[in-house]
Amino acid sequence: MAKDTTADTNARYEVDDARKRAAERWFDQAAKLVTQRNYDYAIKSFVEGLGLDPLAIERGWVPLRGCAIARMHAGGKKPGALESMKYSTTGKDPVKAMLNAAWLLGHSPMNVAYAEGILKNANKARCEEVVFWVGPIYRELIGSEKKTDGKKFTLLKDVYEELGDRCQFREEVGDAIKAYELGLEAITSYRNVDTKNRDLDGVVKDLSTKLTILKGNYDSAESFRGSVKDGEGQARLQDEERLVHGGDRLTAAIERARKEMEANPEVDVKVIAYVDLLCKNEDDENEKAAIRLLTEKYRATDNYRFKLRGDDIAMKQLSRQLRRARKSGDAQQVREIATRQLRFEEKVYRERVERYPTDLRYKYELGRRLFRFRKVDDAIPLFQHARNDPKVRNSCAVYLGRCFLEKKLPQQAIDILRVAVEEYEISDDEVAKELNYWLGRSLEAAGLTDDARKIYGKLMQIDYNYRDIRERIEGL
Repeated sequence: MAKDTTADTNARYEVDDARKRAAERWFDQAAKLVTQRNYDYAIKSFVEGLGLDPLAIERGWVPLRGCAIARMHAGGKKPGALESMKYSTTGKDPVKAMLNAAWLLGHSPMNVAYAEGILKNANKARCEEVVFWVGPIYRELIGSEKKTDGKKFTLLKDVYEELGDRCQFREEVGDAIKAYELGLEAITSYRNVDTKNRDLDGVVKDLSTKLTILKGNYDSAESFRGSVKDGEGQARLQDEERLVHGGDRLTAAIERARKEMEANPEVDVKVIAYVDLLCKNEDDENEKAAIRLLTEKYRATDNYRFKLRGDDIAMKQLSRQLRRARKSGDAQQVREIATRQLRFEEKVYRERVERYPTDLRYKYELGRRLFRFRKVDDAIPLFQHARNDPKVRNSCAVYLGRCFLEKKLPQQAIDILRVAVEEYEISDDEVAKELNYWLGRSLEAAGLTDDARKIYGKLMQIDYNYRDIRERIEGL
């Protein structure tokens, strides 16, 4: 059964192995129902599984979110008033209230109140993994509202700060820092909107100070609960907070981090801290050393986090090399580096998709690389899955349209792009222009010249010099 942690207000919510195994059966059933497009019963099965294991992020929460968005695109109805009353998100049992909110969000995935129900109750239940999962979703939803609601940004900050406080008490430094940083981002973004509210300056300063002290305590003290009281420790903290690119301070900080890592070889966060400093000023040799270290750690521990970080550094290096080549004007070098970069990134994202098959963003990134290699048949299913992620939905529509154009199937491209244009609420930003441009290209390819001319004309009214629309209108 789930571990009763009510007596300890700082204890994490825990789930025993028996409940995890029982939950897996529900998740397997839910995944099967999703493939059958039986979304309502899939949502029910996901929620049943989460009732047994509320902490199952990859097996429960993430695919539930994908199922909810797929259901929304299929025209699924939102919960009515009676259902909203039945699935209360304000009960005394925070886990039950959280699951009720999960059911509601599953049937209305863009509803801010339902996401807030998960956020609040996960925090009350100390389901820390769920807070970290739903927090960014809630942040995106409140950030996309037409009118900024300061109470919601403050709530998000408060939840993250409470989570950070609990993690700090449990000496879980990585999660504590992450929580404080997320909370600081939320409240800072609101302050940047409500510039006349001077009270927010104090809120930002207080949380920023708490984060700075936490980082300083962790980096300099033998024990996490030790204090940075001496002048040397304070100077070090300031150095690492405002490192210059290169110079003695950075060199000293790197050496200090290396010694701390070697003194604590089993502490992963020490490794990452050292790597971060090595990569601070984009020095090629330091970055190569960081990649070697991360590769060694990955082989020794099988912790894929190290592999992820190393590949990210390598991809940044290749992007930097490509920028330099373009600046030099050497076309041959540009082609060679671009090809090498593309092959490496395809390999990286293919591996990540295999490791994290429910992460839609990795599928999108792999699809982009495959499209550039003109591996259209492999790219299409990836974009079809990835468009369930709201952040890349419109980009996926563009790529799918282009994929079907490559396959000489313009009608399929038209169907996808027309829906995307109709659903997109803004008419004159870069996304809208891209969607309309490729819709026009698809109509043109299908021989629907009058419709294509109308789309191009509409686009010309927004941006007269956009791409090649003037030439295309003249050609039509």
